Amino acid sequence: MKKIVILSGLLLLSVSFTTAPLCAEEKTVALPQSVYQAILNRLDELQQKVDSLEKDRNATEKKVEKLTEAEAENREMAAKLDGDVGNIYDTLDTVETRTLKDRLDWGMELRTRVDQFEVTDDLNVQTGKYEDYKTNNHWTSRFRFNIAAEIMENLSFNGRLAVYKNWANSQGAAYYPSADPNEAHIPGDSTLKLDRAYIDWILPNMPIPIGLTIGRQPSSEGPGAEFKENRLRQSTYPALLFDGEADGIVATLGLERFLKLKNSGLRLAYGKGYQSKDDQTTYLDGRWGLDDLNVYGFFFESELPGLRDSLLVLSYVHGDDFVDNPVDHGMNLGDMDLFGVHLQAADIADSNLDFFLSWGMNRSHPNGRFLDLPVDYDQSGRPITMPMGLLNADGKDSHTGWAVFTGLRYTTPWTMLNYPKIGFEYNHGSRYWFSFTQGSIELYNKLATRGDVYDFYYIQPFSKYLFLRAGYTLLDYNYTGSGWHVGQPMDSDQELENLYLLFDCRF
Repeated sequence: MKKIVILSGLLLLSVSFTTAPLCAEEKTVALPQSVYQAILNRLDELQQKVDSLEKDRNATEKKVEKLTEAEAENREMAAKLDGDVGNIYDTLDTVETRTLKDRLDWGMELRTRVDQFEVTDDLNVQTGKYEDYKTNNHWTSRFRFNIAAEIMENLSFNGRLAVYKNWANSQGAAYYPSADPNEAHIPGDSTLKLDRAYIDWILPNMPIPIGLTIGRQPSSEGPGAEFKENRLRQSTYPALLFDGEADGIVATLGLERFLKLKNSGLRLAYGKGYQSKDDQTTYLDGRWGLDDLNVYGFFFESELPGLRDSLLVLSYVHGDDFVDNPVDHGMNLGDMDLFGVHLQAADIADSNLDFFLSWGMNRSHPNGRFLDLPVDYDQSGRPITMPMGLLNADGKDSHTGWAVFTGLRYTTPWTMLNYPKIGFEYNHGSRYWFSFTQGSIELYNKLATRGDVYDFYYIQPFSKYLFLRAGYTLLDYNYTGSGWHVGQPMDSDQELENLYLLFDCRF
């Protein structure tokens, strides 16, 4: 623009001052001084406008450049922001996952086992004959998922889910005595069972330390069982007296500072052995008036003075209104009291020797009722029944039973073999022995045996996560009805032999 104005002025001036003709016919034009001055003034005005326009253009270009730079910066900032937001979410995910991991402790177990069973002189109630049975190559798998969480300083959660099944299972658990106390402790199908799920809540600001355990209790595989299972204590209650899955509420009073006995405490427990419900409306009791089996327990435990890694447990359990056969309406047969003493110690005097001893006693209190169980038919087709009350045949007689359970385990010094362990257990039950051991870790209710049990085992560790156990168990039954509270126990010559091998992986 500036060049155009200058050229125009030069042309005008050239017209005014030309003295030589451009061509033959060209003429010279003379301008007055006033006109010439007016032209110069006009040129100055034009030049000022041109300068102003140049400034405006430069300012506009600078603004455009700034806007372009700002837009680029904004885009760059937006991209950075997008990245930062992504990083923030990634960080939050990491923090959340880490927080969950800090709060939750997960663990898993997988057990694979093969058994060989042989039963001799088993009384068939239907035929009245004694028969022999043999089962070879019986395989099972058990998976457990353990969960623990520290919710807050005085509140924690523990749970365990389990799948326990026969290999290629096709019959389910129909032929097992399946019930709520052993749903996760007998082979069935591949559905997940709730073994335990409970909270431990330490009540704040109490003059005596008090903890509440609420939910499906840690009531299976208790003291005495952990040596053969090659693990730490799993349950509150000694295995001889109570071994099974149970729902309830337990209050624990810490007494260590009052009694000056290490790890001493008193537990008060309440739970249900059976809860009646309507066959159509699940929130109502049964229409036939069957009372619930309520269970109450009192347990005192402490470490034995002067003996580290030891345990003493004194137990009393009372059950109201035992039920005979709730599937077929059923009836209440009476009450039962159980008493127990348990002692154990690990690595006695640094000898690598572990030892435990349990004693139990039960006393029945029948209410006069009994069940007429059909066992056969006479020639007229009329049923022949067997009367069955609470540990009796008339519904009236009270009886006392007792049992003892003891064991030794020795950890060998064989370093090259990862310190394998050798163990032996023995238990004996009298004619009228009964306890709550329906959730036994074995495929048979070993601790309910009315007779003698001899149990040998060898544990071979491969690492802290994996071990093998091989064992042999002989059950010599002196009386019938082991593990069952209904009916009069009869003499028996039945024997059960079990030879097994299992692999356990825990992580």
